[in-house]
Amino acid sequence: RYDATLSREMVRDLAREGEAYLRARGHQITAGRLYLCHFLGMEGAAQVLAAPGSTQLSAVLGSAVIQANPFLTGKTASYVVDWAERKMGQRVPRVASDQGQPTTTTTEVRQTSPEFEKYKQAITALIGSIQETLEPG
Repeated sequence: RYDATLSREMVRDLAREGEAYLRARGHQITAGRLYLCHFLGMEGAAQVLAAPGSTQLSAVLGSAVIQANPFLTGKTASYVVDWAERKMGQRVPRVASDQGQPTTTTTEVRQTSPEFEKYKQAITALIGSIQETLEPG
């Protein structure tokens, strides 16, 4: 926590473990999904990603997780996946309509802590290195 270099290494290692865990279960890797591994643990993230989007989080994760994170009360699997993607700065496609007419949505911008910004930078760098290894030579 107080050694920036060690903290970055630990974040990278944890993100790599999360990447391997999710890949082994057939999930695509995004910064938001790696954040889910950090937030819910690797198994919790995998369970949420494997659940149908309309499934209540309490049915997937249990009441203890919801009690520890009250903002998740009544939320679905797709909600927490979208939330993590937005938190990591990814655009989440949303098409809301009322009688076939698109509705206007707004984006809330919040300032994040310096620690979270460091975490986000480490995850973004890891995603970039993963993409570089996947691109044909």
